[in-house]
Amino acid sequence: MGLTFTYFYNSPSYAGRAGDVLEDNPVGRLKVFVYELLKKYNKKILQKDPRCLTHMFAAEIFMHRFLLSSPVHTLNPDEADWFYTPVYTTCNLTPNGLPLPFKSPRMMRSAIQLISSNWPYWNRTEGADHFFIVPHDFGACFHYQEKKAIERGILPLLWRSTLVQTFGQRNHVCLKQGSITIPPYAPPQKMLGN
Repeated sequence: MGLTFTYFYNSPSYAGRAGDVLEDNPVGRLKVFVYELLKKYNKKILQKDPRCLTHMFAAEIFMHRFLLSSPVHTLNPDEADWFYTPVYTTCNLTPNGLPLPFKSPRMMRSAIQLISSNWPYWNRTEGADHFFIVPHDFGACFHYQEKKAIERGILPLLWRSTLVQTFGQRNHVCLKQGSITIPPYAPPQKMLGN
């Protein structure tokens, strides 16, 4: 059956249709532009508290690093399909290592103001082709207590953007349709039992 399927979609009558899509290398086509933000949104925060590198919410740091070295990364925003804004909103930790998400909405608004003032890409779609990593307990509601997270709701500036988050409870106000749910970060040494 696989041969028939392959032959059917590769036949001349289907040239330029599904066969091309099925055979394309998506990594060769997908392009992500990573905004170069002021260090106060990411690098300085990490320098202030390196515990963020091993925290369960470190996905925002490692996704940033991954994208910068990935074949999908483009330096030309005009050829980008997606735009990533590297804001480390969970890296503000208490002495006990718990995240303090209270500054996160202000930080996110500030970063969006920066990119919308300096580049045209946010403004042309109101962020619909942008994605953010929001690995808080209740994602882009930016609060660790559910009741307060529900009251706060998702930051309105992020309503059109794709949210990549570790929170995945269905039918919850803090999980908008179209969000991508990923597992919390676990340091490789913990995964290997070292």
